[in-house]
Amino acid sequence: MSRIPVTQAPSLLPVLYPAASAPVGRGGNTYIYEAIHTARGAAVSTSTQEVHLYEHFGVQPVRTIKYHSDKVTQIRVREESLMSSSRDGQIAIWDLRQASSAPSLVFKSDDAILSFDLSADSSVLVGGTQLNSDYAAKIQFWDPRAAGGPVKVFEDSHSDDVTQIHCNPNAPKQFLSGSTDGLLCTFDLAQPDEDDALQFVANTGASVSQCGYFGPDAQFVYV
Repeated sequence: MSRIPVTQAPSLLPVLYPAASAPVGRGGNTYIYEAIHTARGAAVSTSTQEVHLYEHFGVQPVRTIKYHSDKVTQIRVREESLMSSSRDGQIAIWDLRQASSAPSLVFKSDDAILSFDLSADSSVLVGGTQLNSDYAAKIQFWDPRAAGGPVKVFEDSHSDDVTQIHCNPNAPKQFLSGSTDGLLCTFDLAQPDEDDALQFVANTGASVSQCGYFGPDAQFVYV
């Protein structure tokens, strides 16, 4: 049986070329932290503590959001809402249909917020914090209908920065968290307190930088 040299093997993917590109920020010292798709184009968070919005075609800049006073740690989109978290201890929400640069809602914490997600039914906003000076790494909960401080806090599940929060897209009361302590935890918010809400803990043996749900019914998790 003849063998095809690797250098002559047919490509499984077509050759891709950029259709359009656009500079981000001012000068050559701006770094992109995260880029996500939105219903209107794309949102990009940068090292200048800004979020840049671009249209679908031609990657033309639409607007720049400058609100946070420290690093933007995560951005998410839910329908026509853009959400961002920051080390300044805030999660801000903008209505993309409005031209105002001011957020429509702001949720605050005494600690740097590293990760967050909104439940599938939009009934609870969940955020993970940096380990603070009291050696507490928290999972905090806000009512998305009312700006302000958290309405509930979990403090015992993680012992280091909570780097990942993901709400189950098919089960509004369930979410998972990942941390630099190496733990991956799943929770059921139908339970009244942290001990009962904690459903499963896996020690990955390494700092968790990415995790999430997958599968037809989001019945599996990856890390």
